[in-house]
Amino acid sequence: MPTTKTHQRKIVRKQLRQPDEFQSFFDNARHFVLENLNQVIFSAVIVLVAAAVAVGTYAYERHRDNLAADQFYAAMTALRQKDYKQAEARFAQLAGQEPGREVGRLARFYLGLAYLRENALKPARDAFVAYLAQGPSPLFANLAQSNLALVYERLGEYGKAERAYSEAAATPGPEQTSAALGAARMLLKQGKKQEAIKAYRDFLAAHPFASERQYVLETLALLGASEPSETRVNPATMAIPPKGVPPKASATPVPAKH
Repeated sequence: MPTTKTHQRKIVRKQLRQPDEFQSFFDNARHFVLENLNQVIFSAVIVLVAAAVAVGTYAYERHRDNLAADQFYAAMTALRQKDYKQAEARFAQLAGQEPGREVGRLARFYLGLAYLRENALKPARDAFVAYLAQGPSPLFANLAQSNLALVYERLGEYGKAERAYSEAAATPGPEQTSAALGAARMLLKQGKKQEAIKAYRDFLAAHPFASERQYVLETLALLGASEPSETRVNPATMAIPPKGVPPKASATPVPAKH
């Protein structure tokens, strides 16, 4: 029966003395941690403190958001109920406490409205000016400029009113059209008749189908000025389609005859 020889690998003593690479890595890491233990603990504490501050700040800011929203709601409720003194106090407090929040900035606009409804013109003016200085959105800028113009008009400061109306007319928003007429009206109150006539004519050119058209035409007639031919609307011409073009179908369906 043949015998099999087993070959044993000869282990060199030098190899026995060589450390394992992984063991060496972990040993080095352990020595590093032990040697720098204070620094490691200090860094961990800093991370934990920073995380705690971030969480605490977030919770605090959310709490302030809720408080500011409650204050704003209470002030709006007072304004709707025509309790203007209460509304003024709440809006003024909110604007002073939260100038960096949107509700705090918006509180200045509604503070101006509350003053205006009480005919407290100078405080209303100051509130609207302060609100506009914050760079509000176009929608509220249009409303604030229009209300500021009204305040100046009531104060008899027609030059300032004209400029405020003009700014409102140039800013997109719900008062844009009426503000253009306000600017023309202020020109007239300053005795600038020809400039007012031009402003009214420009209004007709820009808004030929505005609901205020008849008012503007009557105002021009009182000023001895006629409507420019290029802004005149001929209903008969608009109603009859050109030759060869079939009339448009009615927007209202016509029931079929039986």
